[in-house]
Formats: sequence, structure tokens, C-alpha cells
Amino acid sequence: METKNSTSGGVVYVDHARHLTPLTLTYHATASRHLTTGRTDVVPPSTSVEVDSVYCPRCFSYCTAPPTSLGVCEKSTGGGLGGGCGSATSCKDCPICFCPVSVSIDAAPVSAEAGDDKQLLCHYLCGYCGWSSQECGVTSNASKLKKYQSSRKGDEDVANDWEKQRQEIIFEISRDLEHCLKQKVEQRNKHCDSLFSSIVEIFIKQEEEEERNRRLGIGEIARKTERADTFVGPGGWSLESLEQSLIEKQKEIDSPWIWSPGGLVALSDTTTPDKVSVEQIQQQPNPQQTAAQMVITNAASNLRSHLLPIPVPFRSRVSRRCLAELATGKTGIVIKPKLNPLEGDSSIKFGQGQWWKKDSNAVNV
Repeated sequence: METKNSTSGGVVYVDHARHLTPLTLTYHATASRHLTTGRTDVVPPSTSVEVDSVYCPRCFSYCTAPPTSLGVCEKSTGGGLGGGCGSATSCKDCPICFCPVSVSIDAAPVSAEAGDDKQLLCHYLCGYCGWSSQECGVTSNASKLKKYQSSRKGDEDVANDWEKQRQEIIFEISRDLEHCLKQKVEQRNKHCDSLFSSIVEIFIKQEEEEERNRRLGIGEIARKTERADTFVGPGGWSLESLEQSLIEKQKEIDSPWIWSPGGLVALSDTTTPDKVSVEQIQQQPNPQQTAAQMVITNAASNLRSHLLPIPVPFRSRVSRRCLAELATGKTGIVIKPKLNPLEGDSSIKFGQGQWWKKDSNAVNV
């Protein structure tokens, strides 16, 4: 059907749910006369969407079951999720510029007490903006790698064994770096988690007390007495006791304490706008960086040194089914993605080099 109102013109099609759809968003199930659409802004929809698997867009590790944590890449040691790259550390992004970070092993800053003995340090490093996880204290000791810096010359078997030991130590150092990051996140969330647990315990005890009073038939009387005692002083009800309770509530609202990652801090101890310098402004994260930290932490970060590496979120692979076909008892599959996003690529051991192979269902018209 041609649209006469538009100047450029175009063609739209009508699916089985009577929705006008361009050709780029239409699907046709196998052995079906129903035309479906992938539009999500129409009611009722003509297709159903099901999440088959999720994968990491960086390392292409995947899993069929829903992620166990926050829907981010968390490759396990010794192998990735559902055939990952096997790295000890999961994929991370820079908290400053949101570019991919890599695991780097460099020489640590030499102190006067350490002397000339240089220590190796493993940390996350952004190759774009130069951010390092040394700013937030996420590092691991890599001094065990000092004797493996140079390659071993001699027999090939000895050289291979030397390289194997070196790779094992690098794997262990990277695993310690990941463990250090997890400890930092747990430490940052410790106060909020304990506060939430205490609130849950209070509500559980209150619910148990109300259930006990309800069984004894004294719940309503106790609640009325408690509400009456709120405004009743030693000599009975008075306007002074009511005003005093209002003053106490206002003091709680106007409390001079604010929350910071280090704990409760008085407003008088914080820097006023008149005393803020250019260096302090540069050390404060912008709203986008602060919001990105809320994926892994419960408390907002007010300094650049509090920013931690951000995990990479998974991407979903979905399949679509025609609702008209499903109503008749058929499968109605219009899109069914492969489980492995790298299936057919030459980098995997099995199923490689299949991109050129012609589909057996294809026919010449």
C-alpha cells in the first residue's frame, strides 16, 4: 500500500494483526501464509520474544541459563561461561571513559625503604585515557613473575615447560587481581548490606509480633494504646507533648550527618562551595560515572579514587515466534539464533568454516 501523504513515498505491509509495517521489520514463518512483524510499539504484538541465551560482547562467552548475578560477564577460573576464553579475570570497562581495560603487569613505584629492588604490580589499565586501578587500590603482587621475564634458551621441551610455568603464574596473578576487586566491592557494600539486613530483621520481628497479638486478640487494643501513648505525657494528654514530638521529628529530618563511602560524616566537616579548588573539582566524578558505579556498589562515589572497574553487561539472543502459528499448535519460529555467537568462525575447534556452506532448505527461484 503506497503512502500518498509522504513526499518520498514508501511501501508498507499489513501483518496478520492488522499492523502497518515496512518490509525491513516483517517476518514470514516457514510453510505459513501469515506475515508477522517485529515491531514492539504495537498492541497486540504479532510475535512473541523469548531469550534463548546471553553472551559477552567482548570475549563472546555465553550461557543458556540466566546469569547468576547482575547480568554481567563473570568468567570463572579455568574456563568461561559456556565456552569462554578461559581468562582468570572477567571483562571490565574503564570507569572514566568506559573503554575496555586490560590486565597489565608493570614495575611498582620504588620507595626509599625498598631500595633498588623493583617490585612487579598487576593492575587494570585503560589504554585510551591512561586510568589505572592503582588509584582505587585494586592491585595484586606480581613479583613471582620476575624470574620468568626472560625466555629460557636451550632444549625445546625445557623452553615449553618454562613458558607453561610462566603462564600458570600469570593466571594466578590475574585471579588474585579479580579477588582483590571483589573484596573492594564487598567492603564498599558492607555498610549498606548490614543496614538492609537490620531493616529486614526489624520487619520480620514486627510481623511475628503482630501475628502473635492477632492470635491472642490483643493486637487492636495494643495499637490503640501505643498511638495514644505517643501524645500522652506523665500527667495525661497535653499540647506541649505534641509540640515536643514534632520538634524531635524535625531534628531527625534536619540531621547534620550525611553518608559517604567512609561512613557518617558531619556536614560541617565537608568542603563548602567557597573552599572548592580546581584540583578537587577534577577529582570528583561526573553524574554518568557515578551512575555507572551503582551497578556494583550501593553507595555513591564522590571521589575519582573511589571509582572501580565496571563489568561488561551481557547481551541477549532472542528468538521470535508467530502468535498466529502458535495458536494453531505449530512452532511458528521466524528467528532462531545460534547458541554460540562464534559458531562457524575459524577460531573455535568444532564447527569452524561453515559460513560458506549452503543451507539445505534453500531453493532456487
